[in-house]
Amino acid sequence: MAIHLLDDETRRLGRWLHYAGALLTVLCATAGYALFLAPVLHEAANAEQQVAELLLLAENAPAIRENHRQVSHELEQVAEQIAQVRGRVPRDADAGTFMKAITQIAGEEQLTIRQFRPEAPVTRSGYVEIEVSLKGEGSFASICTFFDRLSRLPRLSKVKSLVLSAHSDSAEYPMEATLIIYFGLRDPEPGARKEVGHG
Repeated sequence: MAIHLLDDETRRLGRWLHYAGALLTVLCATAGYALFLAPVLHEAANAEQQVAELLLLAENAPAIRENHRQVSHELEQVAEQIAQVRGRVPRDADAGTFMKAITQIAGEEQLTIRQFRPEAPVTRSGYVEIEVSLKGEGSFASICTFFDRLSRLPRLSKVKSLVLSAHSDSAEYPMEATLIIYFGLRDPEPGARKEVGHG
């Protein structure tokens, strides 16, 4: 029968070797996690997030399509309105033709035009405008129908001001108006300051 006797130093050395082996195992496991497992887990988390985002997009797809349809429809309407405005703004001032149209409408509505005075053209951002001073006289009904027909002329114009004077002994009303006509429509220059109208 063999008897093995180990002194204290040998046993102590054995324990240190055991501890060193355990420590080495832990270090190898940590290094393996850092080098291999952690990147895999990170990629898995990213993939899971992307899947969640795709599922959310798929869930919201009908609402996104409907919103796109509505925006596209609104853009089409805006484009049509712009085309209509462009069609009503001539390239040149041509105030004489505008005066002829006004005179014709006034005659048909029994409104007397006593003054038609265009001012100097004013260049704005994207267009040119001319103020036209107008003086005349007519019944209240003729004045109303005159301006209603004026608004429906092919050429775009705006009534800036209108003043009526009443006389107790007459059915005729003296009228003073300021009209604005537009021409020379063009794309605004980049960075141009927006004009603010007053009055």
